[in-house]
Amino acid sequence: MERLASPASGFDIGTDPLPGDELHRLHAELRARGALVPVPFYGMTALLVSRFDDVREAFRDDASLPGGPTYQQTVEKIVGRTFISMDDREHHLYRKLAMPAFQSGAIARFNEGELVALVHELLDRFAPRGTGDLVEELTGVLPYYAITRKLGIPRARDEDMRHWADQLLNPRDPEGAATAAREFTDILGPILAARRAEPREDLLSALAHAVIDGERLSDEDVLSHVRLLFAVGATTTSHAMGNLLSTLLEHPELLERARREPGLRPALVHELLRFEPPVANLPRLSSRPLRVAGEEVPPGTLLLFGLASANRDPAVFADADRYDPDRPAQDVLTFGFGVKYCPGAHLARRELLTALDAVLERLPGLRLPDAAGAAPEGGTLRHPRALHAAWDV
Repeated sequence: MERLASPASGFDIGTDPLPGDELHRLHAELRARGALVPVPFYGMTALLVSRFDDVREAFRDDASLPGGPTYQQTVEKIVGRTFISMDDREHHLYRKLAMPAFQSGAIARFNEGELVALVHELLDRFAPRGTGDLVEELTGVLPYYAITRKLGIPRARDEDMRHWADQLLNPRDPEGAATAAREFTDILGPILAARRAEPREDLLSALAHAVIDGERLSDEDVLSHVRLLFAVGATTTSHAMGNLLSTLLEHPELLERARREPGLRPALVHELLRFEPPVANLPRLSSRPLRVAGEEVPPGTLLLFGLASANRDPAVFADADRYDPDRPAQDVLTFGFGVKYCPGAHLARRELLTALDAVLERLPGLRLPDAAGAAPEGGTLRHPRALHAAWDV
């Protein structure tokens, strides 16, 4: 494997902002250097799996590159033990226990009616002004409120839950993260006990009463999976939503086309998930000797699944650096692949499309007079810091 050299040296793909095209230019350079390239990652050295077919094969080899050890060292310390930090039989069991909740009638009904109402409720707060930060007032709010409503948590707790979710995985404030986890438990514990006794038509009741092969989720299991929904599920959906609006504001001709052609909107969402995914690089630890991208990799090696790089692999996607909703539909790796494919993928797509529909309806003439912070940034989690937009009232 070729050692990293100038001009790509001097960066850290875990900590540097790498805004806009900067990350994608870097990925293109690394793909050209090789299929498996050493890169700095949070002060360590990781091997970036940069090409589409190699990332997909790496996902497929879950025995050699399990997700559990990585999440045990990061997410599990604060969120608690959930199916994403489990592997093999345990992962399959707990995933099966949690999955019916996401496919329940309560979730279907929410997505069909209440989600639309919630988006308009948020837009009512700022649409009449004609200006606003769409990150602060919409994309950074909607996915968190949606989960609160799906769970059946009182609306008065909307902002508390959003604040705690934001703190849960904050690497700069581990004490604040631990406090947020405790406060989650303090609020959710009594509500969970009530749902155990008298279930309702909500996600929390579905988790509390799920049974697979005689197994149930304990109270701590349920609370951990709820924390996961906020800390990982809502966060990545929020980032994807921000990336969608940021990208469309950079392509005003597509924004106007979307107003005229509602049938184009699902393709805009799908293409965004390829073009600017909310998770750019996903870490994994090898559990045993294996070959990745034709190279021998020893156990204990830190690898990065280059999702953003794979989704722009020119060997798979023609004109890969172009945001083009008219391209033929192709699979992307944004939600993973194989046994660890994200179970909330369909819910995330639904929220993105619902938000886009409402924005196009309620914010005519949407434009970006102030582009400060509007470019998606980050080499791991990726999103705009702000979208200071204006529209016609």
